Amino acid sequence: MKAALLTDVDYGLEIAEVPEPQPGDGEVVIEVTACGICGSDLTLGHGIAPAGTVLGHEIAGRIHRGDADGRWTAGTDVTVRPFFGCGQCRHCRRGRQDHCAEFAMAGFRRPGGFAELVAVRSDEVFALPARVTGPDRALVEPLAIVRHAMRRVDLTPADTLAITGAGPIGIAAVIWARAMGVEHIVVSEPDTSRQELARRFGASAAVAPADLAGVVAGDAAPSVVLECSGRPGLIGDAMVIGDVEARIGVVGMCTSQDHFMPLPGLVKEVDIRFCMFYEQRDFVDTLDALDRGLLDIDGFVTETVDFSSLPDRFAALGANPNGGKIVLQP
Repeated sequence: MKAALLTDVDYGLEIAEVPEPQPGDGEVVIEVTACGICGSDLTLGHGIAPAGTVLGHEIAGRIHRGDADGRWTAGTDVTVRPFFGCGQCRHCRRGRQDHCAEFAMAGFRRPGGFAELVAVRSDEVFALPARVTGPDRALVEPLAIVRHAMRRVDLTPADTLAITGAGPIGIAAVIWARAMGVEHIVVSEPDTSRQELARRFGASAAVAPADLAGVVAGDAAPSVVLECSGRPGLIGDAMVIGDVEARIGVVGMCTSQDHFMPLPGLVKEVDIRFCMFYEQRDFVDTLDALDRGLLDIDGFVTETVDFSSLPDRFAALGANPNGGKIVLQP
């Protein structure tokens, strides 16, 4: 089968023929029909994951080889929570395999969805609603990331929200906030095309980072700030712009040292809540909201690529991440 293998060059991918995956106990094989390119894929492709890694964890597809107990049969359209754990520790028992000492994820430490076929745990597979079609099926995972973040910050319709970063996670935050009834949503983003996407999906305002402080001054100070960019310095900025007792959700993956002045957070008594991955219930909630048509995802996927164009597009994104969600369709 074909797969995109990480090379030892930054953001380098090569398309190669590799053996088909052989499922272990409790696993199924999925034929990948769509796999989103995530910012964390770019991070892994920047000298973190070893050469030969098959990236891709925003996986949708159909069952290619079902499991022994007949729970999943060939041809069923599904999405995946891409987790593997020991199954026995206290974290696995409560459904948080991402904290297991043996944690592995499809796309890192296990082959991922930048391939024609991928093996995943059968108990981490979810049926897709019929109304979600084509490349949009790869959106469940990033939307579940944000559903988990909304739990962490206890977002309510009465909140005012500021979002730093309008990449796919920032846009997913706008979509979820609108669906949850939040009326005032301000987005900070340097890229003008992403600003426009944020407004398209319901942001009250989308401005350059230099203009954010003026937009959220005084009575307009947000009660919730979601940091979705992963850029150093923005946790500190969130404490400055947030209202008294603001809840700050850190969603963006920052892999460099960051520093901030604690005093603004201390004076305002803000809460900083880090948000990583998701629970199974976040997938269930996301799929239910999609099935009921509550999430406006039309136009979220702005581009699709196939294997032939994936390496060049991935390298270009590494040099300049912009635009909306890009999805591989093998």
